[in-house]
Amino acid sequence: MIRDEGPFACALGALRRGDFASAEAEFTSLLAEQHLARNDRLFLLNKRGVARIGLKRPEQARADFEAALELEPSFAPAIANLGNLLLEEGDLDGAIAAYERAIACDGDYAVAYLNLGVAYKRRGRVADGVRALRHAQRLEGRAIAAASWKRVRRR
Repeated sequence: MIRDEGPFACALGALRRGDFASAEAEFTSLLAEQHLARNDRLFLLNKRGVARIGLKRPEQARADFEAALELEPSFAPAIANLGNLLLEEGDLDGAIAAYERAIACDGDYAVAYLNLGVAYKRRGRVADGVRALRHAQRLEGRAIAAASWKRVRRR
């Protein structure tokens, strides 16, 4: 499935606009498809979980992230989102462990480094927090450069 077109685009657009109810409905509809590719199912479960966080339904969000991890235990976005739930609950050590696990699964996942930096700072580990935030910034810079290079090469 192409994520930039059709229902994927509608669901992602609703999520970006903060229309979490529409996003959840779109993601749920997409998840009902019988012949959904495994990677698409992971993506949709994770994104529906994000929409459910926006709807203030953390337990349903947690269920979506855990369902994604049942399919792929090393899916860094779902691990990081579980860390976000733990951080919101005030479980700093649990959040740090989740972010570190996400990074172990995908060392280029800038969002996990960013969130780890926030959790470290809240824990009082300021130097570790600054290092994690700087690493996130470097990774994000590389991602932007790579995306720009792809656009140039397509021309």
